[in-house]
Amino acid sequence: MSGSVLAVSAVVAGYAGNTVLKEVSLELSPGEAVAVLGANGAGKSTLMKCVAGLLRPWQGRISFEGRDITAVPAERRAGLGLVLVPEGRGLFTTLTIEENLLVGATCLNRRTSASEVSRMVAAGLERAYDLFPVLKSRRHDLASKLSGGQQQMLAIARALMAHPKVLLLDEPCLGLAPKIGNDVYSALRVLRQQGLSLVVVEESTRRALGFVDRACVLKLGRKVLEDSAAKLTRDEQLLEAYFGLTTEARDITL
Repeated sequence: MSGSVLAVSAVVAGYAGNTVLKEVSLELSPGEAVAVLGANGAGKSTLMKCVAGLLRPWQGRISFEGRDITAVPAERRAGLGLVLVPEGRGLFTTLTIEENLLVGATCLNRRTSASEVSRMVAAGLERAYDLFPVLKSRRHDLASKLSGGQQQMLAIARALMAHPKVLLLDEPCLGLAPKIGNDVYSALRVLRQQGLSLVVVEESTRRALGFVDRACVLKLGRKVLEDSAAKLTRDEQLLEAYFGLTTEARDITL
């Protein structure tokens, strides 16, 4: 795929000698949204850690905007505009909402001048509060006081403070009620309309396939299927029966 903003090429990775990813490749075009699907243990989170720089691949290459970033550490990748919203959110619960947001902007210092950073921080806060008004009304509250859905909103908003070009989301609806999950995806649709490129990791398929352009399926660390979201939506029974995925259609509004 020409003109990719992100390219993962034949990545092999794992932990303590145990191979998890087995020559996985993935590409993302500017403005595109791609889902990474797979049952629990398929390697989805490991792939996101490799892309974000939290785990160094044993083999393969990761490129961002045509630059090889395989050896670039996570904090520098965030400064380049490749930002992860991790599974479990990773919030600083002893800090306020706004303090958490400001933490998300620290990587901007690597990108531009102090005056420009100040402008970008102000613009980032405005964007975050427009997208999630509840965060603005509670910006002085501790993050620990938020509900699970509000914490997920804060995790996304914190990532947006880095002004990402590509946003990686690892299980953004994990543990959330269906209605709250719908609210999260409504915000993600706004980001798509703004031109942001996204990679969304999901175990359940229906909500993801209703949102993305393309999806790939991982099984036991290998990419076993990749196609348009429309085509995979028509094959939901195949996904459920063969790959161990669940569509979880109940109470989900696309």
